[in-house]
Amino acid sequence: MKISLKIVLCALLICGAGASRASAQFYAVRIDALSLATGTLHAGMDFTVGPKLSLAAEGYWNPIRTGGLRTQFLIAQAGVRLWRFEPHTGPFLGAYAAGGTFDVGNRRHHYKGFLIGAGLSYGYGWMLSERWSLTAEAGLGLYYLRDRERDYRTPWSEDETIRRSRRLVVGPSKAEVGFSYLF
Repeated sequence: MKISLKIVLCALLICGAGASRASAQFYAVRIDALSLATGTLHAGMDFTVGPKLSLAAEGYWNPIRTGGLRTQFLIAQAGVRLWRFEPHTGPFLGAYAAGGTFDVGNRRHHYKGFLIGAGLSYGYGWMLSERWSLTAEAGLGLYYLRDRERDYRTPWSEDETIRRSRRLVVGPSKAEVGFSYLF
């Protein structure tokens, strides 16, 4: 997990360095308030590259692991947003690609693996002041998952069952209400 976090941070810095040469208008750092309620840290950066176009780089990290519940994951997303009026104001359409690792489960079932995929989103941004904005976004995605499943309720007299699977999953992939600080 530590190596994956370093990769995500390096990718965010590289995106930021590339965008600083492309445009000198707006940069935004974003924190998602909705995911913080679930114990997930979701932070991102937006880079304006045109009058109605911005690039987004985001990361999701959840370290929760208890005796009965495990929701550890590290996911990185990179995407593009097409704004109706100007970046950080009004409606926008987004497209993004994501990848990461997960380790989720409860006392009975446990899934551990990785995912890659892409999705589309729609959102709206409100300017709260000269430097602060509020953004709401919802998205739908298609993901390829490769994981191992363990069933921990196997009797002691039998062998433990471990299933390996590969599958495509279509479903909601983004639900965000975030605050951005604009530079």
